[in-house]
Amino acid sequence: MPHSAIAPLRIAALALLAVTSACLTQPPKLAPSDAPRVLANRTISAPHPGTPGTFAVQRLFYGSGKDLRRPEYRDSLTYRTGTVDASPFVSYAGGVAKDRRKYWGFDTKAFPLNARVWFPQGDGPFPLVLIVHGNHDMKDFSDPGYAWLGELLASRGYILASIDENFLNGNSRSENDARGWMLLKHLEVFRALNDSAGKPLAGRIDMSRIALMGHSRGGEAVAVAGAFNRLEYYPDDATQRFDFNFDIRALVAIAPVDGQYKPSDKGTPLRDVNYLVIHGTHDGT
Repeated sequence: MPHSAIAPLRIAALALLAVTSACLTQPPKLAPSDAPRVLANRTISAPHPGTPGTFAVQRLFYGSGKDLRRPEYRDSLTYRTGTVDASPFVSYAGGVAKDRRKYWGFDTKAFPLNARVWFPQGDGPFPLVLIVHGNHDMKDFSDPGYAWLGELLASRGYILASIDENFLNGNSRSENDARGWMLLKHLEVFRALNDSAGKPLAGRIDMSRIALMGHSRGGEAVAVAGAFNRLEYYPDDATQRFDFNFDIRALVAIAPVDGQYKPSDKGTPLRDVNYLVIHGTHDGT
């Protein structure tokens, strides 16, 4: 190649190197927040949603009564529940299964139905809200973290239950079908509490007005629960029959993951339900 042709190529290569180096060395810059300006033009004339309501708030725990790690679900129960076999929806193998059983004292065939509940003092019936946490270290229990929301909503005339699914947490994948299915099994608990005279909350739950809320993997789990609620069979194993059909009116997903579980490798089917998704500014999913 003639020397006259090589020179422009060298110049182009040096220019490209300079641009690339500049891109690598420049610190990232975030645009200034325009939230004050935007929000100033989007005010709502309504009462502050964080103001407590007029109802006195009561509390209860329900659970298996045999929990090794959660004394509130062993020693402070108002209502004792059974366990459920979640093995068709989640499995652990080898050392992982052994370590989990050693820590929790149970395996996937005997998952407990544990929850802490806030409810208004009064005859009701009151709408029911279940909320479930996301994934993290299974030994770092997060279901107590919704106490503030339980207190607030109960004071405003709602029953709120924070669902314990910490035993599904940790370094695991493909368990969100189990998380969603567990929510529906908890709705069966509330149906029993409502329908049986002499049980806590008998006749005080409006089972025709139900909402499910969840954060992160719990945010996807509420959509899974909404889908399973209307299906006759588990999409990945038709030998598992479903018979839920609860009146779930709303699903609220807070910074949810998406696609951690896909029924029969397809998107989760939802229809005829109010669906609210809340994201932050820098959430990773």
